[in-house]
Formats: sequence, structure tokens, C-alpha cells
Amino acid sequence: MLAAAASLVALDTAHGAPNRFTGPVGYASMNGGTTGGFGADVVHEYVLSEYWPGSGYGSPGDAMYELLREHDDRSANEGLVIYVDETIRASEFSDAKMHVKDVENVSILGVGDQGEFDGVGLSLRSAHNIVIRNLSIHHVDTGERDGITVQKNSTNVWIDHNEFYNEYPDVDKDHYDGLVDIKDGAKYITVSWNYLHDSWKTMLTGGGDSLSSTGNYITYMNNRFQNVNSRVPLVRRSDAHMLNNFFEDIAVSAINSRMGARVLVEGNYFLRAGSGNVDSHDGQIEGPVGWWYGSDETGYWNLVNNAYEDSPHEHLESTTNFTVPYDYDPLSPQEAKTQVAQFAGVGVIDVTP
Repeated sequence: MLAAAASLVALDTAHGAPNRFTGPVGYASMNGGTTGGFGADVVHEYVLSEYWPGSGYGSPGDAMYELLREHDDRSANEGLVIYVDETIRASEFSDAKMHVKDVENVSILGVGDQGEFDGVGLSLRSAHNIVIRNLSIHHVDTGERDGITVQKNSTNVWIDHNEFYNEYPDVDKDHYDGLVDIKDGAKYITVSWNYLHDSWKTMLTGGGDSLSSTGNYITYMNNRFQNVNSRVPLVRRSDAHMLNNFFEDIAVSAINSRMGARVLVEGNYFLRAGSGNVDSHDGQIEGPVGWWYGSDETGYWNLVNNAYEDSPHEHLESTTNFTVPYDYDPLSPQEAKTQVAQFAGVGVIDVTP
């Protein structure tokens, strides 16, 4: 265990990246804020490659799993920070997921480009004040088949500067599930500066149409979505903010708002986003924003200062005046495209144990 050190600010910038990376913007900044393991009075820090060989556990995955399980017994004023500088493989788990369950004040941070979850997803259940940054998570095809699942009333989660991918299109559409799925009462979440690509199913909030299966209060900002089919994201019943994202080569449809969801779609750049076909469900054109395929009720969208290139959009207009209850500094769509292409994904922030 390292001596208690650092602070959230120590995970600052590298390579000239914007200093906005030092803390979450959006819904994760509300409800008391999201600081992860550094937000507690006592911070327990572990570098995975240093800890697991002498831990008695047979693999980095086993050792990390036990660190999380043991943290469940700690008091509310203690934090856990795990620096992941190893590859966690699916063969190390019976259900191909790392459980982050019944815990609070946890940060899981990739070091450089070494933090990799190969076929292993992260499953957050009843987890609070959680930070997940700088990890590569890919090809999760067993268990829940999600890259990250945030569920079971988890709150205050910041998912930042990660890379998520599967295979697309040369695999069955149901072989994998979502890259980041939020559901079952999870709230106050920011998904920022991630690179999500090559997947049939990208993201959703709400595992079904029922009220109990829905997540809420989610900010998706400065993410890069590239070469995906749809669900970018699929939003049910939730209040969501799509801010300054870059959508590129979205084969069928992007922001799918259903079941009364309210989405502020602001400052995004859409490049070749949507098929332009008429969806058989409600006759809407498949493109950057709409209500498509399934669910009996539409959702709503407020369109503010977005840019469209080779994307069907002439039919689009706002259907709500929904805004969000926090402060932020939006970029123009062109600025968002440039910055997201340069700074989204792993290896941008400086995570130093």
C-alpha cells in the first residue's frame, strides 16, 4: 500500500491537454460531487503490478477483485485507489466481470496505456462515488457482455478517458451488448472524453421501458463515437445532456430518445451519422436524433448549436426546451470535433502512482 498521497488534481493533464480533465463536469458534479478514492479522509492506494505477485492470489484479476471485496468492510471515510498497470483477462473470471459492489469512494485508474480489461467488464452495483479512468475495455462477450454496467441504484460515477470497443460489423449483432450501459436506478453520472468504437450496440440508459429499470441524470460529454451501428445512446425516461461529442460513421441511428426521456443535445458534431432511411416503427428518419425501433412512447430533445456533415438533419427540430441544472462552458461543434479527436481515450491524462 502506498502512503496516502495525491488528490484528484494530481491526475492532471499530459500532452498539452485541457485542464478541464481534473474533475467531472455535469451530473456527476452534483449530489455531493464525485471524487472517487481520493475523496475520503484515509486513502489506501495499490499499484496492481506491485501488489498481486506477493498477495497470494493467482492473477492480477483475482488480486483486484479481492481488493474491492475487502474495501466493502471499510468505513465510509476510507478510500480505495487501484492503479491498473496489468492486463486483466476473461480467463481469470467465471463470469467475465469485475464486481464493484456495495462500495464507495473508489478510483480505478489505468497507468499510461497499460490498464487493459480484455474480455472483462466492470459491473457497478450499489456503488457510490466511483471514478473509472484511462482504461481499455474491449471484447466482453460473456456474462452481461457490457464494457461497463452501472446499475442497482449506484450514484455519482465518473467514467472518463477510457477506450471501449468490440467488433463491427463482422459479428452477430447480439454477440456483444453495450459498451457503457446505465440502468436500474443509477443516477448522477458523467461519461466524458471516452473513445467508443466498432460495436453494434453502443450505450443505453434504461434496461427496459419500465420506470424501475431506468437510470437518470447523465451527462455524456466530449466523447468520440466512431464506426458503430446505433444506440449512441438509447435513452429511456432519463434526463440527459449530450454535450460536445463527436459522432463519426454511425451506420443507422444515433441519439434515440424514448419513453419520455428529455435530452439536451448541444454543441455536437455529426459526421455521416445515420442511414437516412425511414424507420418502420414510427416513420422517423434514421439520423442524429429521433425515436426509433421499439418503445410505445417517444422521448424529447432540445437541439442547441449542433453541426451536421453528410448526416440527415433537415427534418430535425426541438421538441422540448429542457435544460440542465449545472454550470458548464460549451465548445462550438467545430472546437468539440477537434479537441475530442485529439484528447479522447487513453494515454491523455497523466496517472502517476
